[in-house]
Amino acid sequence: MAGRRDRAGQEPSGRSLCQTLPMRILTVANHLGSRGGLERTQLTMCRALAARGHTVDIAYASAGDFTPDWQSFTRRMLPIDGSLPRSRQPFRTSIGVARGIWGALCLHPEVIYVFRPLDIPFAVAVGLLCRAPVVFHLCLPQPNRLPFPVRESLRHVALTLAVSHDTAGLWLHSGLRPGAIQVVHTGIDMEHYVPAPRDAQRATREELGIAPDAFVAVFAGRIASVKGVDVLVQAFAKVTADVPGARLVIVGAPSLSADPVEAERYARSLRDLGAGLDILWLEARKDVEPLIQMADVVVAPSRWAEPFSRSVIEPLACGVPVVATRVGGNSEILTDWLARYLVPADDVEALADRIASLRTWRSEDPGLGSRCREAVVERLSLDREVDAVEAALAKSARRPRPAAP
Repeated sequence: MAGRRDRAGQEPSGRSLCQTLPMRILTVANHLGSRGGLERTQLTMCRALAARGHTVDIAYASAGDFTPDWQSFTRRMLPIDGSLPRSRQPFRTSIGVARGIWGALCLHPEVIYVFRPLDIPFAVAVGLLCRAPVVFHLCLPQPNRLPFPVRESLRHVALTLAVSHDTAGLWLHSGLRPGAIQVVHTGIDMEHYVPAPRDAQRATREELGIAPDAFVAVFAGRIASVKGVDVLVQAFAKVTADVPGARLVIVGAPSLSADPVEAERYARSLRDLGAGLDILWLEARKDVEPLIQMADVVVAPSRWAEPFSRSVIEPLACGVPVVATRVGGNSEILTDWLARYLVPADDVEALADRIASLRTWRSEDPGLGSRCREAVVERLSLDREVDAVEAALAKSARRPRPAAP
């Protein structure tokens, strides 16, 4: 969910199933803030690894609202000018990158763990100089164009951990070694994302001015065309014709990297499209869990290939059904009987029909919420993900295992 810090990873379990010796892990980041799922996944995983006794250092370009979280568990936070030289000031920024590489070498990492493609050349340079392997946690589809330094660096990545089979497939011909790609589905803290009692749901609705018996759909995420918010607004217009008194809550903001003019134009078009509809527009906020928990359905109408969306996993863990488009890794989350809630992208009619089909589940099928949670609680738990990542890092770093007692 956009605009929120995920508590997942603060106390994952503290145990290490693969019983690795403590590792010195260097991670590289651009911005330490809530720009999207990638930033939250990086924070969550590194914090969980630190909780298991590994030393985590970070080289980063700019501070943000996640900075205090990083400070709470990292050994060293190394500010750098950036991980790639910039074309407008190539000489000065190249010197800045070189200084950052030198600073990172002084941290003596045993494995370098990166999440953003643009950080791979920096990581590879450090890794080659200190003989530490680079592990790439692949959280995004391949962009239309990869800068030359990134393309050249991909072959030096020791192991890639892709969040979904779909995302891994999109990178097969990028230069990454196909035999060194492992799929590790994203997990969340199932003790944090839980169903809320009915009185808590009513209190949230009362705070928002929503009737306790209203049928409520929620979208929480980035406000952008690729997220299909306009399709949702059109679908909601059809839902209200069948479900009088239905409410739609849209919470989020454009990405910080978005073109401000285009972002404002899109937001204005959404307001025009939703004129006359009962839509509650909320700014991005950190505490979206109460909004999810009080919803009757959460909608993820993306057009783009969502790698493995937390916006789908989190509501299910909270006992709320999710209607999502059949894109990217969504079909790897909504499996088996949950697949009935997948609809084609840009299909307003199908989206409206599927949303409206859930209007009476709380009274006619009250066990649906429990079944939604049961479908993800073991398969997509944070501990399961951390076990897999920790084992992969240890294997790449070729750390010796402790002797058997």
